[in-house]
Amino acid sequence: MGYTLYWCPGKASFAPHALLAESGLDYDLELIDIATGQSHSPDYLAINPAGYVPALKLPDGGILYEAAAIMLYLADKHELRTMAPGIHDAERALFLRSLFYLTNTIQDACKAYYYAHRYSTSPDDSPRIKARAVQNLDDRWAVVEDLLSQNGPYHLGERFSLVDIYMTMLADWYPGERDGFHARCPSVKRCSDLVLARPAIVGVLKIDFD
Repeated sequence: MGYTLYWCPGKASFAPHALLAESGLDYDLELIDIATGQSHSPDYLAINPAGYVPALKLPDGGILYEAAAIMLYLADKHELRTMAPGIHDAERALFLRSLFYLTNTIQDACKAYYYAHRYSTSPDDSPRIKARAVQNLDDRWAVVEDLLSQNGPYHLGERFSLVDIYMTMLADWYPGERDGFHARCPSVKRCSDLVLARPAIVGVLKIDFD
């Protein structure tokens, strides 16, 4: 018995889906249609009380949610060293720093843009919240660009990892002018292009976006 990934196109389920495809682990997909409110149905809330995707059902029936937690769990559980350095690996510290910078700093600014209504009690504030979110994203992506420009093409130099998958997903969510983003962050684009060209991830893209 394998894993079941609860997913929805264009959402954070892309990153763990890509890891599963890369890893060769046994898994099934179960679509959760957010547009119709399925993510807040009683059945799905029993799986993930937050009403978000992704969620992962484990072979023993347990449930895990939060995309980065799912990815890190799978990499450690199955010793997927092509996805994550082991706990005694010298690159583990940089790996964790990069992963949590993406999840806690860049993704947070993405949420402020796409869910601006959650950050104020007045709808009139949404344009200003979105504008500030884009400014914050530009500042925060500059840190990633600096790392990759000096030590790329991946976060761990020549070594691909799940951090690069996660970064690629967030880069696709950038809400500002895309050509300008790529011009400011060419190393981010290079890393994303390498990730998106991987055969297993090309297959995920066909499912996620076609």
